Amino acid sequence: MAARVFFSPDAAAPSGKNVPTAPGSTEQSRNRTEEPQMVDTAAPVREAATVAYTPDELNRLISREIAGRLREVADTLTTNADVVGELFTRLVLAGTYIGAFAVRAQTYRDVASQLRAVAAFELETAGIACSWCGEAL
Repeated sequence: MAARVFFSPDAAAPSGKNVPTAPGSTEQSRNRTEEPQMVDTAAPVREAATVAYTPDELNRLISREIAGRLREVADTLTTNADVVGELFTRLVLAGTYIGAFAVRAQTYRDVASQLRAVAAFELETAGIACSWCGEAL
């Protein structure tokens, strides 16, 4: 069954743009000094805090962030591999064998392993952690 939708441009609701806030009131929309201000204008001005990093500190911060993101993607791929592996198991038990699911699950695990290795190397290169012992330096 198909449904028909009729649209008329005249049926659209008028926008509230440039409309006075009350009938016959033109001054109220122009004079907004009586409304409470969003910013406290009486408070003293605070100076912006500036943090200076040395190049080594900045590299460590960036490397830590990159390694964290790589590990997150690796965790997602591992979860995907688990889901695909469970689906493959169900298909085998049901008598339908699809080998592509097993290959896909293994590929997800391999890529996740490589991403974890790249994350560990990123931390080791920045001098944050040791890849073979896993301890922070």
